[in-house]
Amino acid sequence: MIAHGGPAWPEGNDPDGLWQVTFFSDEALPPALLEALEERSLSASIFGADVDDEDDPVRWRVDLLFKQRPETPALEAELEALLAAHGLTFEGGLEVGWLPHQDWLEAVRMVRQPLRVGRFWVHGETDPLPERPKLVPLLIEAGLAFGSGEHQTTAACLEAFDALLRRRRYPRVLDMGCGSAILAIAAARSDAQCRAVAVDNDPLAVRVARDNARRNHVASRVRTLVSDGYADPAIRRAGPFDLIFANILADPLIAMAGDLKRHLAPGGVAVLSGLLDRQAALVLAAHRAQGLREIARVERQPWVALVLRSLRPAPAASRR
Repeated sequence: MIAHGGPAWPEGNDPDGLWQVTFFSDEALPPALLEALEERSLSASIFGADVDDEDDPVRWRVDLLFKQRPETPALEAELEALLAAHGLTFEGGLEVGWLPHQDWLEAVRMVRQPLRVGRFWVHGETDPLPERPKLVPLLIEAGLAFGSGEHQTTAACLEAFDALLRRRRYPRVLDMGCGSAILAIAAARSDAQCRAVAVDNDPLAVRVARDNARRNHVASRVRTLVSDGYADPAIRRAGPFDLIFANILADPLIAMAGDLKRHLAPGGVAVLSGLLDRQAALVLAAHRAQGLREIARVERQPWVALVLRSLRPAPAASRR
């Protein structure tokens, strides 16, 4: 069953609006299913729709955003198959609606408490700033682009970065597959000398990333780019990088291992996430083949973040 709601639908595709598909579930969605939904849409947002007497969620609402009008019968069949593979079903079918430009962020914004990860304080517009002056505030609304701190992969990257900052500084940083650019912004907010490049293949995500950099007062030090991986020559010109974040998925991490190595400075560090713990061995093997070695990992089951270092070249033999 497909229900149509919201404002009147436009004729054709409208670049100033997005399509929202909503469904409800009586059971929490497992991480693998959430990952699959994120791959198939522009944005996937999960809300607790109803709670019990102890304020624990008992019903969940899932909102998916699309740039183009979805082929609703095909989408419903695909989503039904995805849920069925995890023993889940729709409750009441799909709801499809149109969101004009001004409703984008409000429609996908989730109510959440400020989140602390190490030295980082992730908060929204109306949240109080941290009382401890040494915490680094990151103004990132939960919404349109992936990476607001709630997802365990993003939190794992922040946790890994917090530990790395105890040892050294990272003046040149690349955030590959940046989403909201939370990691690039964290780097720039942690060090006034840092220059970061935030890259995504989704123009809408880059637009959100650019706005987030401005709202965090680091727009002059965080450059945003639309690029398919490392293809844009501006990435090469900005490097080599002392630190590369890549919070994406296991398969593209494996495919881009060589590119990462070429853009990483000797002795540079890479933080890789977006992978399940069972995928870590394959991702690690691909990067070991490029001369990187694991120096740490952060586990937030079932997710993991790998921290790798590029080996420095051996010093040349001294001449007599």
